[in-house]
Amino acid sequence: MKCPGQDTQFWDANAIFEASCPKCGSSVEFFKDDTTRKCGKCGHRFVNPKMDFGCAAYCTFAEQCLGDLPPELVAQKEDLLKDRVAIAVKRYLKSDFKRIGRAARRARHAEQICQGEKGNLAVVLIAAYLWDLADGETDAGKLSAAQTLLADLKAPAPLVEKVLGLIGQPQGNNGNGPGDHQVAGDAAAIVAMEDRVKESAGICSDIEQFIEEEMKTQTGKRYARELFFDPK
Repeated sequence: MKCPGQDTQFWDANAIFEASCPKCGSSVEFFKDDTTRKCGKCGHRFVNPKMDFGCAAYCTFAEQCLGDLPPELVAQKEDLLKDRVAIAVKRYLKSDFKRIGRAARRARHAEQICQGEKGNLAVVLIAAYLWDLADGETDAGKLSAAQTLLADLKAPAPLVEKVLGLIGQPQGNNGNGPGDHQVAGDAAAIVAMEDRVKESAGICSDIEQFIEEEMKTQTGKRYARELFFDPK
């Protein structure tokens, strides 16, 4: 059965429309199922502004249904996946609220640092959520738990490889940019220090030393100082 949204028998008079080129303003004709069109005047190719990419953001058959997906949609699929990972982690950890809280804090710190370092936000956030999914397990056990969860979510293989690379080989040749593993590591280190501070009732004299020695990114160092010394 063909997807109803793409089957022409379900189309109406609005199935063909015109959109302005975002680069030069010229009118470009779109069919409802066009993912992109090239402007006949300036040659700029842009995404169909009226197309509903909602199902394609998670459907494993999106490439076959819609053809080659534009970069904007690929990014949207990854952004949606990180939200689904966050939900799946909460379900996986059930009533272990301490680890759920750590995962959420780690992801929050990773997002702040990653934005400053201009890393791959989707990969870093997913790795942050899955960092200690199998607490107390060996590295192989942690990787296996993360891989199983991502497989259940039908995450694309290239993304899975990058995420597992951050979790299992934070300093190795894992296909990620050099900054991504540093961002993920900085976020995990901050959570570890937060736990130490809490356990010591706020008395922890080596925070500055920790920041200088453990934090690998400049954004991470600035962020950690704001977090520990100038909390909002």
